[in-house]
Amino acid sequence: MRVFVALELPQKTKDNLERSANQFREHSRGGNFVPKENFHITLHFLGNVQQSDLIYVQSAMDSVKDLPAPELQITQFVMLAASDIVCARLKQNADLVYLHDLLGEKLEANGFEVEHRAYRPHVTLIRKKSFDLPFSEVTKCVDVYNMPFNAANVVLYESVFGDNGVTYRELYTVTLKNNVKP
Repeated sequence: MRVFVALELPQKTKDNLERSANQFREHSRGGNFVPKENFHITLHFLGNVQQSDLIYVQSAMDSVKDLPAPELQITQFVMLAASDIVCARLKQNADLVYLHDLLGEKLEANGFEVEHRAYRPHVTLIRKKSFDLPFSEVTKCVDVYNMPFNAANVVLYESVFGDNGVTYRELYTVTLKNNVKP
């Protein structure tokens, strides 16, 4: 099965990102818009993993559950370099980077390969985009709803390919400590 570990976004954040995606849609000549229910922040993509090995992914996830849930904020919309992907970029966050790095170490210790390039967290909104204006002009027409949010659920997802595209099936979840101040 094809799997990855990601942070689940709060519903309000997904709703706000969907509003922004709909503003992009007004200037779109084509592209694959990611459904709201698929919005997430990837921590580690693992690729094809045997079902019998998922327990080792779960063990790595369990080892980070005492970390604080990162408080995140969307800062802008960008195109990923050398791709046709439009995404929401996140403000730099030390808790998120630490979570990513520690989880990667635990996954490697359990026998999984992880990428060792700079971590650039984002939420993918559109694949294979095509607009009627240059991207820099389109972004001027799109609102960034950038209220801070906590992402407390680390989820192991399976990518399920069907006639209507890809859906993500939740296989296992670990909840981080809530660091919201009263």
